[in-house]
Amino acid sequence: MKLYLLFIFVSLFPLSIYASPTPADSLLAVLRSEIGRKNIYDKQKEEHISQLRQKLYASQSTGPEERYKATLGLFEAFKDYRFDSTFYYVRHLVQLSIQMNNPRRIAENRLRLGTTLITAGMFKETFDCLQGINERILDKSLKKSYYILYSWAWSDLSKYNADRIYAPEDMEKKFQYLDSAIALTTNGSFEQLILQAQQNPASGDDPAHYYEELLNRKLSEHEKAMVVTGLSRYRNGAEKVRLLAIAAINDIRTSTYRAQAMLDLGNTLYQQNKINDAYFFLQQAMDQANKFGSRMQRYQVARALPIVAAKRDLMAKRERQRLLFTLALVIVIMVIVGLTGFIIFVQLKKVRTGERIIRENNRLLAEKNKQLWEEGRIKEEYIGFFFGELSRHILQLDKLKNNVQRKVKSGSTDVALRQLEKIDIHEERQQLLYTFDRIFLKLFPDFVEAINSMLPEKDQLKPKVAGTLTTQLRIFALMRLGINDNEMIASILEFTVSTVYTYRFRLKSKALVPAEDFEQRILGIQIAD
Repeated sequence: MKLYLLFIFVSLFPLSIYASPTPADSLLAVLRSEIGRKNIYDKQKEEHISQLRQKLYASQSTGPEERYKATLGLFEAFKDYRFDSTFYYVRHLVQLSIQMNNPRRIAENRLRLGTTLITAGMFKETFDCLQGINERILDKSLKKSYYILYSWAWSDLSKYNADRIYAPEDMEKKFQYLDSAIALTTNGSFEQLILQAQQNPASGDDPAHYYEELLNRKLSEHEKAMVVTGLSRYRNGAEKVRLLAIAAINDIRTSTYRAQAMLDLGNTLYQQNKINDAYFFLQQAMDQANKFGSRMQRYQVARALPIVAAKRDLMAKRERQRLLFTLALVIVIMVIVGLTGFIIFVQLKKVRTGERIIRENNRLLAEKNKQLWEEGRIKEEYIGFFFGELSRHILQLDKLKNNVQRKVKSGSTDVALRQLEKIDIHEERQQLLYTFDRIFLKLFPDFVEAINSMLPEKDQLKPKVAGTLTTQLRIFALMRLGINDNEMIASILEFTVSTVYTYRFRLKSKALVPAEDFEQRILGIQIAD
């Protein structure tokens, strides 16, 4: 009966998880998540048990065989879940076996009773139960289970004693009964290999070898879980944590509270100095032991948990001390940094004040340089223009003077007058203004667009001839050149002062920008590079 092989194993996931290893830290995270969901799994377990109880109640009106099967079903459901209920139903199985006068079932259920007692750490009661069984009447299968239960009992008693006097004797008896059980198994069977893996290490066999051999076989999911659990005892570090985490996750999902995986996981993490994780999982192991009701489980956890808790408290105390020291050090550093920062701040403030003054001076200098450059460009263009015009007019006057003098000396006064009448002053002025427009637009090619951008579309100033300016545009062109006096503008353009004023006022009133900003923006129109 494979039921009795479970005394050294706990349930695990299918072997596919072992074949494709998941990192230990990831599995621990999954385990924590599953612990938060254990009430869901327990509810499913309770629903299943409720159905079995209904089946037992229904069997009261039928024969003893149906009651036996229903009671056995409840025993199987409770054996890893609740000790008290397991104990209750296994006693009923014994009573039903006696009532049915079935010697084999009586022996079989006494073995089940012994198994239940040993799970709770009731050593005396377990040995009393075993001694009440007549070994000579057991068949091969029951005898094998009988030896396995004895081996289990001596093994747990050895763990409970944990001394140098009785524990070695208990372990010796465990191996003797284990050898007797192995002798009754079929050669090469799963049962034989799994028991051989528990033999005395002094025999020279490598227990991991049996597990690895079994892993190469086609096994059921439960058998795979048993093998992987056993193999975890012969692995170290992260691999051991990974295997035990898988087992503990399976225990949560199957509502298995008679389990060793959580305890072993906590102890393993403690050995790896992962104290907080170890403390958490040992607390979960204690919860499992309390829920199942096993004195042995509680004893095992109770021995480990205070040690881990004490080290956890010590670590917390040291951490607090380190934190206080660090805090004090940080405060001192902050004070030093604060004083240094204040000094630097004062110095930086002085430097920045100086930089601002320098930047402002540089800005003013740049503006002045730009202004001088613009003035230079304007003077260069217009001085050249006026020298050219003056030269042209001087030549014309000289030519006219010579012609008039010749005509007058020759007595041709009428011809001289006609030559003087040929001079068109209006045309000369228009030519002068055209030349002015051409030179200005060369210096300020975007001037017309800039003015119109500040005016509504209907009031925009559009010269009739490309490359020229309108009268209003010339007024503002002269302003851009720095001639802002209305009298001077009127003199240059041969207007009255009131006319110049009217043009300026009218255009400002139509502008899209504030009137006080209009002329200022005109002065800001950039000269072409």
